[in-house]
Amino acid sequence: MVKYAKTPKAYINIKDLGFALLKQDEPDGTIKYEKITQTRGLQEISVETGGEIQNAYADGSIIESGNTDGEGKISMTMHAFPKEIRELIFNEIYDEKGIYDEKQGKQNNYVAVWFKRERRDGTFQRVGLTKVMFSDPEIEGKSAEENWDFSSEETEGVAMHRIADGKRKVMFDSALDGADETEFFKRLLGNENGLDQVDTVSEVSSEG
Repeated sequence: MVKYAKTPKAYINIKDLGFALLKQDEPDGTIKYEKITQTRGLQEISVETGGEIQNAYADGSIIESGNTDGEGKISMTMHAFPKEIRELIFNEIYDEKGIYDEKQGKQNNYVAVWFKRERRDGTFQRVGLTKVMFSDPEIEGKSAEENWDFSSEETEGVAMHRIADGKRKVMFDSALDGADETEFFKRLLGNENGLDQVDTVSEVSSEG
């Protein structure tokens, strides 16, 4: 008997971008995140975790195929990166004089990142990456004109498999029977407390 898939529903919006600082990721299974922070201002985002198809040839044809893990990539465009997010993912920390000195050898932080994709019927998907390092966004600007536009900021990152458990991407779909959003965060953050593993979940705005 032929089974028929349900009519698919496309996504119409993205929101609820969040980050968490990865402090420990050990071969013995130790996983620890800190500074769990959610923010607004996400305009575009793209995640690529698929690898390449590799073929083995014998007897004049393909005898076996397989796909590699590939290099995970993520890119996103923000209305603007809030100060708290710049500190969290770009390690951009200003002193009490309002100055940030970028020194030789500066390294950005490993972070988990997640966001929500909404459908018109109210259901949604959450996508999370366990371990990402982002590149610093370009600094751009132009003179204001009569019909001026708001600027935006872009960054790209590399998504890695977590050492402790081998996970790179975690996904959740609210449309499925038994869907448990709390479980999504438990698995993404490698902790039975999920978002509750710290005292508070900070929320910042791109306008701040």
